Amino acid sequence: MMAPEIQFALFSLAFLGISDFFYKWGQRWQLRVGPFMLLQNLAYLPTAFTLAYLRDEIVWSTGLWFGLLNGVLAFTAFLFVLLALRRGEAVALVPIVRLNFAITALLAISLLGEQLTVIKAFALLLAAFAVLAVGGSVISAAGDRRSLWFAIGAMCLFGFIGLFYKLGLNAGAAPAAMTVAQSVGVFFIALPFAIQQGDPLPRKGVPLWLPFVCGILTSCSYVSFAVAVRYGDVVVVASIAQLSFVLTGVLAIVVLKEQLTIRKSFGVMFAVLCVALFANA
Repeated sequence: MMAPEIQFALFSLAFLGISDFFYKWGQRWQLRVGPFMLLQNLAYLPTAFTLAYLRDEIVWSTGLWFGLLNGVLAFTAFLFVLLALRRGEAVALVPIVRLNFAITALLAISLLGEQLTVIKAFALLLAAFAVLAVGGSVISAAGDRRSLWFAIGAMCLFGFIGLFYKLGLNAGAAPAAMTVAQSVGVFFIALPFAIQQGDPLPRKGVPLWLPFVCGILTSCSYVSFAVAVRYGDVVVVASIAQLSFVLTGVLAIVVLKEQLTIRKSFGVMFAVLCVALFANA
């Protein structure tokens, strides 16, 4: 029977991969970042509360302060993803964003004393090669190079979120409660941001329902990730969950007809090998 941390990491992978694809797919409707981030969180909040209630995990803990901090980081990270995919291809940029587990691994090894083996060290090197390969394809393209920097910024922020999940759980927070705290943190940033942007809320069509779908998928992904981390090593769990970029890439190629060049292929290959090494380390 598959270990519980692997099962929930795979659930997180699926939810996250589909959500990332929708981020890119929705760009044809010229999504406004303010309304999108607010509506996504309006779906994220009740979904997180519902899952926490069903799991009987609505309990206060000092570890939830890490969840609130993650909300600030998550809002910024998802905003960066949305801006990156407005200017670049999902098949190139999402692998960079989802290699954030390498940042989590470095932080966990440095600060939490998790073991650095030869395999993990080689996997981190492959992650760097993946970023360089895919990043090179973005820089050499005629598109907006800012997309690469947005993707790298999101990668770093998500990396810290993975570490803070582990710290919050170690401090006594329940997995679903961490997701609730994160959603509250996002809301306190998303609302003033949407007001400051001044764009009207959409009333119909894809710009209205897509943020709600992404909010539900994201919330389910984070709950699955938090449960998985409770059972297993954060480095292994994060590496499996972030393999979602493969699912996103397949959907982008099949549905959006994005092109997988040789350089992008090498980047994806390095990323997959990195994940495989971490999962078996």
